[in-house]
Amino acid sequence: MKFSKLLVLVFMLFSFGTLLNGATNSSVKVRHSDVEDKNEKCITCHLKENRALVHQWESSAHQAANVGCYSCHASDKDDPLAYYHEGAYIRTIVTPKDCAFCHEKEAKEMGESHHATAGQIMASLDNMLAEVIASFPDTKADAVNGCWQCHGSIIKPAKDETGNLIYNEVGAPKMDWTTWPNSGIGRINHDGSRGTCNACHSKHTFAASISRQPRNCGKCHLGPDHPQKEIYDESKHGIAYYAAPKGDVVGGMNIHKQGKWVLGKDYSVAPTCATCHMGAYRASNGSVVKGTHNVGDRISWILRPPVSKKLNRVTFEDGTIQDIPTANGANPPRVGDKAMFKDYVREGDKLKKIMKEKVIKSVITWKDRRKNMMGVCKNCHSTSKIENFYQQYDQLVDTYNRKFAIPGVKIIKELKKDGVLQNSGLNTKLGFVWFEIWHHEGRRARMGASMMAPDYTHWHGMYEVSQYFYNEFLPEVLKLAEEKGLKDKYEKMIDELIEKPEHKWYKTGGNPERMKIIEEERKARYSQ
Repeated sequence: MKFSKLLVLVFMLFSFGTLLNGATNSSVKVRHSDVEDKNEKCITCHLKENRALVHQWESSAHQAANVGCYSCHASDKDDPLAYYHEGAYIRTIVTPKDCAFCHEKEAKEMGESHHATAGQIMASLDNMLAEVIASFPDTKADAVNGCWQCHGSIIKPAKDETGNLIYNEVGAPKMDWTTWPNSGIGRINHDGSRGTCNACHSKHTFAASISRQPRNCGKCHLGPDHPQKEIYDESKHGIAYYAAPKGDVVGGMNIHKQGKWVLGKDYSVAPTCATCHMGAYRASNGSVVKGTHNVGDRISWILRPPVSKKLNRVTFEDGTIQDIPTANGANPPRVGDKAMFKDYVREGDKLKKIMKEKVIKSVITWKDRRKNMMGVCKNCHSTSKIENFYQQYDQLVDTYNRKFAIPGVKIIKELKKDGVLQNSGLNTKLGFVWFEIWHHEGRRARMGASMMAPDYTHWHGMYEVSQYFYNEFLPEVLKLAEEKGLKDKYEKMIDELIEKPEHKWYKTGGNPERMKIIEEERKARYSQ
């Protein structure tokens, strides 16, 4: 259907920053005759154009509940991305605000989670690597096809050279190719919402069985710097899951069950990512603890930055929520304390960081979060086993922190202070070596320990952290320092580090007595 010139002109006048819902109060009245008629009209037409899409929907819980195309894609005519199509105002992009009409609790929890902040990658070193270092300035192709597909883009319509919206053959506003298609979990939407439910609940089936399976998380949690999916596959949990039948049988996962999926009630053979981080479970008193769409509710360590800290969630007096990390052993924030609230707000097509001091109203400490996770663990494990696991995990993170990360951060800061490294430091070999130590190997070690994957903890983790720290990082520090005439200062700094008991082996190659035993064992085992 072709737009009239008047209608196009009206669209041109709309402000892109207007915060409006897509799905309307009337469109979600699923038994309303007008809504049913519009849904039926959509199906009739799209069966010709997108047959597989319609078949997906026909097998969904939405279809069973009479929730059709128009129910979700309906739009107020004033929405900047709306267009008039076959007798109704609709838009292509569905946001969490639309889903919240029916899934209010889930949308709220997701909006308060770390997932919803994933789009803030635009202000990170990771994004600089993709946008600048690995891309042309005008296309940002690596970021568009890589980082943003998981983290999310800033959704915006395409415009011509004069700044006017461009429309396609059916009258819909065309989207800027750098921002759409995109199902990044922290997508910055035009209506002010963050994220997309489609990141985990694949359209148009939106089957819960998809989001329950580890492969669903593997779209993003995969690869050298965030290999949670590979780690899970290696773990005893992953082995048990893949060995178990997925259907409703004894010893099965009951993965396709409609409605609530409760550990200890509907399945018991193995946990998935969703089980531990989001799923409902049966408590020791027999009650069912509800699941959550806030993936941080059960996470006590932050494992992403160079140095890991304990995670505390605070709610401020104005209702805003934020995670506040504290160093290991430090006291968590308290009610009544003031803390800086950090947020990124959209200004046009960019994100602007805002900082504001606020008063803390309530606190969920890292201990509370750990208790939440231990509640899941207790469905299958004894208290003593769970406590010992956490001690093992904590010691690995603490070892990584104190032996490598904290000294490394100290050296990097000093190098930047002295002008040896500038800004990101990635224009030097040292910058890349340090980045990979904490961002790749260090993450793998910590994440491996968190999910009981020994190979990732050691060979893909601490082994490589050690190798690069001693054989590349420290020598490269001395090399750059010498070029800047600062050799003596950094030699002294590194000598003081190496004299510490945990590093002293580096001077001698190891304890002579221990090395004698190792050599004898090697000869006996390998005849060499």
